[in-house]
Amino acid sequence: MARAYAIGSLMRIALTRALVSVFWLATALYALLSAIPFASQQFLEPQLVPAVAAFAAWHTWLSLAALCMTAAGLAPWLRARDRAVCAFAGCWTAVSLLTFATKGLSALEPSKLAMVVSLSALVPPAWLALLDLRRPGMDGTPAPREVGAMADFLACAAAALVVSVTHALFTLWAGAVPTAVWFVGLGRSATLHLVVFSAIFAVTSVVRGAARVGRRPDVVEAWLARTVVAALLALFMHRVVLSSLSSTGPTAVMMAGAFGATLGLVLGPRGTRAPGGVETALSGLVPLWASRSPALAGLWLVLAMGAVAGAENAISASDWNFTVAKLIALCSWLVALATAFRALGSRFRPAKSPAVGTFAPFAACVLVLGLQQLAWTGVSGAADSGTSAWTSGDASSRLIVNAMTPSAPAEAGLYAYLQRNTNIPHTVHVNPVNVEFAALHGPSAHRPHVFLFVVDSLRRDYLSPYNPAVSFTPSIGRFAGESTVFERAFTRYGATGLAVPSIWVGGLLLHKQYVTPFGPMNTLAKLLAAEEYARWMSMEHIVETIVPASAALEPLDVGVPVRNHRFCRTLQEVRARLDRLTAAGRPAFVYSLPQDVHVSTIAREGSTPIDDHDYGGFHPAYASRVGRMDACFGEFVDDLKTRGLYDESVIILTSDHGDSLGEEGRQGHAYTIFPEIIQVPLLVHLPTALWSRFSADPAATVFTTDISPTLYALLGHPPTRPSEIFGHPLFHAASAAPAARQRAAMVASSYGSVYGALLDDARRLYIIDAISLREYVYELDGSAAGRAVPVHGEDREAGQRAIRATIGEISRFYAYDPG
Repeated sequence: MARAYAIGSLMRIALTRALVSVFWLATALYALLSAIPFASQQFLEPQLVPAVAAFAAWHTWLSLAALCMTAAGLAPWLRARDRAVCAFAGCWTAVSLLTFATKGLSALEPSKLAMVVSLSALVPPAWLALLDLRRPGMDGTPAPREVGAMADFLACAAAALVVSVTHALFTLWAGAVPTAVWFVGLGRSATLHLVVFSAIFAVTSVVRGAARVGRRPDVVEAWLARTVVAALLALFMHRVVLSSLSSTGPTAVMMAGAFGATLGLVLGPRGTRAPGGVETALSGLVPLWASRSPALAGLWLVLAMGAVAGAENAISASDWNFTVAKLIALCSWLVALATAFRALGSRFRPAKSPAVGTFAPFAACVLVLGLQQLAWTGVSGAADSGTSAWTSGDASSRLIVNAMTPSAPAEAGLYAYLQRNTNIPHTVHVNPVNVEFAALHGPSAHRPHVFLFVVDSLRRDYLSPYNPAVSFTPSIGRFAGESTVFERAFTRYGATGLAVPSIWVGGLLLHKQYVTPFGPMNTLAKLLAAEEYARWMSMEHIVETIVPASAALEPLDVGVPVRNHRFCRTLQEVRARLDRLTAAGRPAFVYSLPQDVHVSTIAREGSTPIDDHDYGGFHPAYASRVGRMDACFGEFVDDLKTRGLYDESVIILTSDHGDSLGEEGRQGHAYTIFPEIIQVPLLVHLPTALWSRFSADPAATVFTTDISPTLYALLGHPPTRPSEIFGHPLFHAASAAPAARQRAAMVASSYGSVYGALLDDARRLYIIDAISLREYVYELDGSAAGRAVPVHGEDREAGQRAIRATIGEISRFYAYDPG
């Protein structure tokens, strides 16, 4: 009975330690995201993930709950009035009470304060871990005797096989590769993992050997192991997590080091005594019951790897360019290693024969490392083709491949140049530049109504005017027959953060969110004010920042969170106001950014269609929502026709960017600018009175930044480009020739240092990724994802030259010196 009570107490202690550590690490991560401008404004502020928003809103109360749980786990030491433990509990209590006097976690904005909060949140889990190290536990498990090299090698090899098989089974279940080639992929994955885990064995051997020179080898070995784990986790945090958030420089190194050091402590014993030495560093990942026998260890691995597969499946549709999947894969590595070391370390003793006990595992390690050339062949193949089908489903193999792939060649200093000009921090003040396309002197004689619908993440190949295989957009198809369909339209930015502002400016921008006040640069807002338009607009968080306040503004979707903006609801609200347009002489400008097909919407609502239609080879959840929008749009157009407003209106249907729906395993848009991201639909209907006066080339290369100059031209204000970074009118006077366009045009990610160049009149796309240090070339053959081709020197030179020149012109025009 006493033993059962003790075991129950140990389990309670370990569980409370783990939950409290997770709480504070989540707090630190939230504060870190708050400190990064684009993450704060594009992810946290619009509350795209309700669970994250709820965590921030209820953080103070959750902190008190976590404190109570911690007190329960620390009860024996609190009753004994242990000074260190009482100080820990007292400090936490004081901080929790003080937070009631603040606005809480959800009020954090990009600032040094958010960074300080993130660092401060790492203190409680580190402090608690140090308390556990000071009082290692109550179970009395003796430290193991010396562990042989053979046990270490077998543990690393077993962990490698467990991880590779887990992710291979997930790949098979997810259908990422055909069953016929699955075994080949499994073999390559196992080879990759054995290579990496053999390197881990080598590091383990060095740690054990170095510790033998000290007087207390177990203690030295444990701290050396913790240091190695902390360093590797800091490297992962810096190279994978923070780089994907475009956080670079000394601050990123500091934050990565802080997270690595904290995790290096937290992953140790959770209120129980683990075996000494290397095993201690990861012992917190193995529950006490799982270390009692190989069978229980195997059961724990099955449960843990099942959780890994479930987590990867849950985030697969909304991951941030595989960052979360890689994090989960790393967790699988750590759990597998910890379990293998605990299960095998105490059961394999050093062999009596030195040849067997020492040289045999190292010979096996050399043999495995000899397979590195074979593995590297697979890695090179994956790099040449962009991303292999296997690594698109196997996050662990992807992590290895990305780490082993060499950096793409770039002209001297280009990567640093791109990073200096990307995500310019809030602390760097930049004055706005006054951008003017034309002199505006009062309203024009003829002012059509303007309807600008920018459907977030809408792909053009899901609309029948661009893809004859589409049967679920008949209304847009009819609208296209009465409009100009621009066949080769692109966004300048691969995500909403800068794509939407660039539409309002009519050109490229400094890579900053945002230069304020934004009004002097907002050419479209200036036009609407001069022409005295009534403005009916969905006021999502970006528009609230970039559009100046005006008495002429009548918001749409009032009280509706941005994540719930839906095209049908907005159109219904607009239709309810149309009577005012027929009765009044004042024209209206209507703007909306519907979220129907945004990746976060589909992730929240479920990846199943919203109706019973068969969508063939299309993404059913996405296609069904496009079909719903099409029906509502058709009703809206019919309503305009019935009221006699259709022939008095400019109607523009476009998107801010596209989306990845499984191409080479990609989902969403994150910070990528692949062909399916930058190609967008652009359909423009002109009033009858303007048809005879203007012409357009539907096959020309055009951009969403051409919309503002187009409206200037249609309203009788021929625009003059203040710089080559600004757009052209989509329509030109029927008697005039169209404006000449650049043969190379830069595109960019809104959120990271990923840039591209449309070459040869947008027939090829060159991409340079300064985050993963990769490059790509795609032939834009009319398909959604284009065709990946090898990168040749001429494309690399032309692309990098165009990117550097365009960024230089942006900096010159906006008077920004990156230093």
